[in-house]
Amino acid sequence: MLLGIIAAISVAAGLYFSTIIVAPIAGALFIIAIVWPMQRRLQQQQPQLAALAIVVMLIVVVFAGVAKDVRRRRQDFISKNALYLVTLCLLLSVGSPFAQEMPHPKQPIRVGLYVSPPFVIQEKGHFTGMAVELWEVLAEAQGLQTKYQTFPTVRALIDAAANGDIDVAVTNLTITQGRAQRIDFTYPWFDAGLRIMVNEHQGTGFLEVITGLRDSGFLRAYAWIALVVAAATILLTLFDRRFDPNFPRRWRDGVAESFFSVMSIAAGKSSSRRNIFGWVGRIWQGLWLVCGIAVLAFVTSSVATVMTTLSLTNQINSLSDLPGKAVGVFTGSVSEEFAHGSRLDLHSFPDIDEAVAALLNGNIAAIIGDAPVLEYYAHRHPERRVDVIGDVFEPDKYGFGLPLNSPVTRRLTVELIGAHERGLVEQLHTKYFGKSP
Repeated sequence: MLLGIIAAISVAAGLYFSTIIVAPIAGALFIIAIVWPMQRRLQQQQPQLAALAIVVMLIVVVFAGVAKDVRRRRQDFISKNALYLVTLCLLLSVGSPFAQEMPHPKQPIRVGLYVSPPFVIQEKGHFTGMAVELWEVLAEAQGLQTKYQTFPTVRALIDAAANGDIDVAVTNLTITQGRAQRIDFTYPWFDAGLRIMVNEHQGTGFLEVITGLRDSGFLRAYAWIALVVAAATILLTLFDRRFDPNFPRRWRDGVAESFFSVMSIAAGKSSSRRNIFGWVGRIWQGLWLVCGIAVLAFVTSSVATVMTTLSLTNQINSLSDLPGKAVGVFTGSVSEEFAHGSRLDLHSFPDIDEAVAALLNGNIAAIIGDAPVLEYYAHRHPERRVDVIGDVFEPDKYGFGLPLNSPVTRRLTVELIGAHERGLVEQLHTKYFGKSP
């Protein structure tokens, strides 16, 4: 606007103090040499101010023409109006680039998304979630059209924003010092932090119990017991075939009958076999019954001991239980940065579904991730049998990411502050997470 005022004053002075021929020439030279290039630059950066500058220039020149008319009434009416016409045409020529360079209808804002329920949810090609709903409210307030594009990882989303491939990054994007050196952030709109997700049956699965029995030496004892059972089954089969005329004559039937009798004794039950040796046979059966009870007690106590040991040593209750264990994190996320800094045995996954699958398969012992994301997943998928344990650690805040020096950053920040003051952010939080305790 200042450039327009300077140009107007210069031309008006030429009109007032110079002749009809000199004024237009001086004004034209001044406009072409100085004002026009500067005005074009102003139009590119601040088109509204450029338009206002043109209006001010026209008003100043008209008043200058009126003053000159009062002073020089003797000049010819046609020459005077010709002078005004030439001068106004020159001034309008300054605005002609503005007319030629009027921007085309606004292009849609390129918004990058990383699917992370409940902040970004994709359902049949439609996107929703707390972050998406908040963004759409801000975009509508600013008159912005949106074109969505998804990215497989948080790292890919941040790289796209840093490279200018997208205009805004929308997800549960944590504000960190390292990221702030690559991209701009808006005013924070969510307070969060990290938590730990574990298998509901952590450390006491079948494979873990077998491994514990092997490491404790119990499997070798079980092998000796199995050998004794097999030998007793064969000896009992031979004995009954020789002395019991009612014993099945086919070998497979006889072996099955003898094996059932041996296992019944091992399980602590009295045998239903016929006693063919009188009191001696009863004493022998009693001794076998005692041996069976001892074997059953040994097996039960050994399994209980191993499971108790696994529960005490493999149980994860807090961050201090993670060193030495395989931990899952999300690629490019704050949890990955934290795990690197803590020197944990980390495994990166692109999304929570793959991480949970690895957790349930026993490939990892726990998952470190954003607390609201883990809590929402555990709540929505009770069939997956996962728990979110421990307190929140590494508290952080979420914001929208933009390329460095983006002209949209300040506008979105102002809208976000207003959304906080109107209670919109709290309403969205209640919608997706329930009321805060």
